[in-house]
Order: sequence, then structure tokens, then C-alpha cells
Amino acid sequence: MNMLHEVPGIGEYMELRAAAGLAPKEEAVAHTALMNLMLSVVMRDDQGQLIGMGRIIGDGACYFQIVDVMVHPSREGEEWQQTIMNVLMEYVQQQAPQGADILLMADVPSVGFYRKYGFELTYPHSLSMIRRL
Repeated sequence: MNMLHEVPGIGEYMELRAAAGLAPKEEAVAHTALMNLMLSVVMRDDQGQLIGMGRIIGDGACYFQIVDVMVHPSREGEEWQQTIMNVLMEYVQQQAPQGADILLMADVPSVGFYRKYGFELTYPHSLSMIRRL
């Protein structure tokens, strides 16, 4: 396996999102998202196929948001998600100033995984809200 600091291609990004059960995105939207980031890491198998990835977006000072942490279902259970998160968290530790907020949205089954990295639920002090267009 190869961990690379690179942006995946639009097609393979969209395919991985679909395989991981994430909402589909239009190609133009995916392109814009992949070009506006602070860090992108990908995990590729020995044939160069994308099997996992993660990104960090944000303003580089107050807010860093971890997004698109996903591994192809055929590779789940092989600790790739942990490897990806380790790289993302190393970047945050090196780049984020004291007092910065590191954010992520997790599905309920993943809460325990992210707690291992120091993330806590914001409830009851605050709630996350979303509005989809």
C-alpha cells in the first residue's frame, strides 16, 4: 500500500464516495471541492487503485475540518482508516495554532473511532447543524 500526499482524480473520488456510501456529487462540484483544500492524502494499492483517502479543509488559522475520511468497503477492517487519520492528525498538530478548532462530522458508528483521536461530542454545549441545498 502507498500513502501519498496527492489529490485524487475526480472520477475515482466520485467512485470511492459511492462505494463508501456517501452522497453523490456532480463532477463540477467534486472538482471544486478537490481544488479547495489544505491537505489531501490518498491510499493506493500496488496497482495504483484508490482504496482510501482523507482531506483537511479550512481557513488555516481558526478552523480545520477533517472531511472525506473513507476506505473502500473491500478494504475495511485493514486499519487503513486509522493510517489515514494518523497522517491527517499529524498535519493538524504541526500546522494548527493553539486554540484552533479541529472539526469533523462522524456517523454514529464511527464516534468511538474518532474519540481515540481526542474528538468529543459537542452536545450539550452546542449542536452541529446542516442545511443541504
